[in-house]
Order: sequence, then structure tokens, then C-alpha cells
Amino acid sequence: MLDEEKQLNPSNQLSILYYNYIDFLRAFISEEKKDFDVFSSNASKRLDELKDESSPFSLYSRAEIMLQEAMLRIKFREFVPAAWEIRKAYKIIEKNSAIYPTFPLNKKNSSFLHVIVGAVPENYRSLVKLVGMEGTIVQGTDELTTLLTAIDNSIYKVYREEILFYLSSVRNSFSRSESSSSAVLEMMKPLCKQSILIRYCYSNLMMKIGRNDEALQSLVDTGSSAGTFPFYFISYKIGLAKLRKLDFSAEKDFQNFIVHFHGINYLRSACQNLAWIYLLKGDQKKYGDYINLCKRMGNEYVDEDKDATNEATGGEVPNLLLLRARLLFDGGYYQQSLAVIAGKASDNFPRFKDQLEVTYRFARILHKLNQTDKAIMYFEQTLKNGASSTYYFAANSALLLGIIYEEKNDFENAKIYYTKCLSLRNHEYQNSIDQKAHAGLERVSK
Repeated sequence: MLDEEKQLNPSNQLSILYYNYIDFLRAFISEEKKDFDVFSSNASKRLDELKDESSPFSLYSRAEIMLQEAMLRIKFREFVPAAWEIRKAYKIIEKNSAIYPTFPLNKKNSSFLHVIVGAVPENYRSLVKLVGMEGTIVQGTDELTTLLTAIDNSIYKVYREEILFYLSSVRNSFSRSESSSSAVLEMMKPLCKQSILIRYCYSNLMMKIGRNDEALQSLVDTGSSAGTFPFYFISYKIGLAKLRKLDFSAEKDFQNFIVHFHGINYLRSACQNLAWIYLLKGDQKKYGDYINLCKRMGNEYVDEDKDATNEATGGEVPNLLLLRARLLFDGGYYQQSLAVIAGKASDNFPRFKDQLEVTYRFARILHKLNQTDKAIMYFEQTLKNGASSTYYFAANSALLLGIIYEEKNDFENAKIYYTKCLSLRNHEYQNSIDQKAHAGLERVSK
């Protein structure tokens, strides 16, 4: 379609932007260096072509390409060049907003940037202020939501899917409750059949809020994918959804992901999940084989891969009761999860980590079952016992206590626990837990 447009209307420079989308999505999904190199080479040439500022789409397109480059550089751990691209894009969007204040797509980029700036880890916040960038997660989310409504009956409605992609990613990372994600899910659902990317985002959000069966159905009900770029993360997600039902046919999905995906993320996590399948089946040798494979596959950039690496290098085999309870809980099967650990004697949990995890797991389950007072008691116990440990249970307990009090409109206590969460240092998942606590503080302050 783009080739045809270029032939018929060679002066239409929007085709430049959308050729760039193809290179961007290919590199973003494949995570292969060769695709990133192609993107970088082509993006540089395309930016040189976009010089005409007589249309609001010109500066917008330049900023979009720079943001795409920044997102890829972050994925490939090139943080300094990524920060520079974000800074340049930020300034171009400000300029375009000044020249064309009514152009709605300025808001798409500026809102996304406000989220990115708001999510910067604590130790880099002073640098963000130093270069004159401002924004919060709450601000960016609200702006994206408003924009989605504003473009509904306009020619810019074609950007609906992209805005939903941003919103679902933000909700998946920072939302505090199921209700805050329901509106986005409803808007995404009709688009799942036609868009693999939206289907992936939809299932991510569904799994986050414990609607595992619906997520799995969405993932396997793929519709037509003819002519689309291979998206092997779908296999990983199907495996995850099955395993959370303790359905060990997930093995073939994780194997499919490992064999076909040549990127950098979630490979160690896939190996860990395969190891868990064999552990739960009683095959200690194959558990050892796959957990050791974690050290050699992919990398440890995302939390799931860090968790796999910690298990592989730490040498501690998971407690079988807690592993079953955790998987069922993550799938939203709360009563079944509770049944696994309820009434079990303390000698079933001999290690300090297991003792922390069992009180944490009780708290999580009881919270989901709306037994909030009991949940608070167990969260408090976990926070007290684990505050000085490197495990994430105490920090996440403080975060979830903040969320509970925020939902009760007790903003003072919410603020106390979000602050407490941020005061706990050197624990697992530090950045992601800190980001959520910062987002919580922003909400209660607002």
C-alpha cells in the first residue's frame, strides 16, 4: 500500500513515517540486532527527508521517528543515546504545539512522553529536571484517555489502536485495580481479531487482573495472521496462561518460543517455566537442566528474566506448595490457591524466604477475596518481618497497603505506605515497585 502511495503521490511525506513504522515494529518485536541496525540506518535518512515545516505532520513525524528510535535504544540498553532522542523529540513536540496548537497528534506524543518522564527511576530524576523535561504517569495517562475521546469522530480516529497500545501498556505497568483497566479492555476487545499486537496487549492486561481464562481464549483465538510478521511472544503468553491453570501442555508453547525467538527478553523466563513444569511433575533432573539453561539463554533485563536468573544462580529449589499457590494466584484462581497453603503446618515452610512468602501469599489471596482486614494483617506481618531482606515481599506489601488505603480514600495512610515502600532499598524488582509507588503518591497527592 505504501509503495503504491509513493508511486501515485511522491510528495506525500507521510509515507516516510509509515515505512519507518514497519522497520520499528520489526525490530521491536524481533529484538534482533540486525533489524535494529536496519531501522537506525533508514531512520537517519528519513529524518533528513522531513524538512518541510509547512504542515503539522512534518515535525510530528520527526518526533515520532525519534521516539521510536528511543524505544528501541532502551530495549537494546543504549540508555544515553535513548535519553538524547527523547530530549530532542520533547523539544520538537513543544515547537509543533506552539506553531500548531490545535493539532491533536501533538498530544499523543507529549502524553506518552509525560508517562516516560514520570516513570524514570528515582536516581535519575534530577537529570530529567536538569534538561527541562517534566511529566508524571498520572498526567500522561489522563491526557491519553482524553485524547482517545477527542479523536473519536474525527479523521484522527485511525490512531485509536496506537493510543490503546500506549494506554494498555501504562495500565499493565502502573494501574492499581481491575476497575481502572476495564474501560481500556472494553475498547480493545473488538480490535483483537484484526490486530495481533492489540491481542497481545489485551491478553497482558487480562492476565494482570486475574482473568486468565479470557486471556488464554483471546490468545488461542488468533483469527487470520497471514502476511503478518512472526510474533513469537504469543507462544510465550499462551504457555504462561496454561501454566497458571497447572496445565502442563504449556511445555510445547514455551519450547516453541525458545526454538523460534532469537531476541533478548523472556528466554530465561521461558526456561524457568519449563523447569517449574518438570519440578511439579516430580522430575528433578529436568528441572535442573532447564533452570541451569537460564544462565546461558537471552539476558536478564526484564523482571521475569531477573527472577529466573536469581533462581538459577541462588541454587534454592522453589517450595512446591508455594509454587502451586503462586501460579494459581497469578491466574486469578484465588480459592484454589488458598486451598494449597491453608492449614499447612509451619514445617512445610522451613526457609526464611518461604515463611515470608507464605504470609505474603495469604495477604494477596485474602485481598483478592475482599477480606481486606485480614489481608492488611498479613501484609503488615510480611512488611515487619522482611523490611531488611533483599526479597521483594516486604516492599510489595507496603505498595499494596498503599493501594488498599487509597481505595478506601484514606489518603494519609496511603501516602505513609507508598513512602515506606520507597524507603526500602536493595530488594528484587526495585525499579518497577518504585515506579508503582511513585504513581501511587502522584494519585493521592492529586
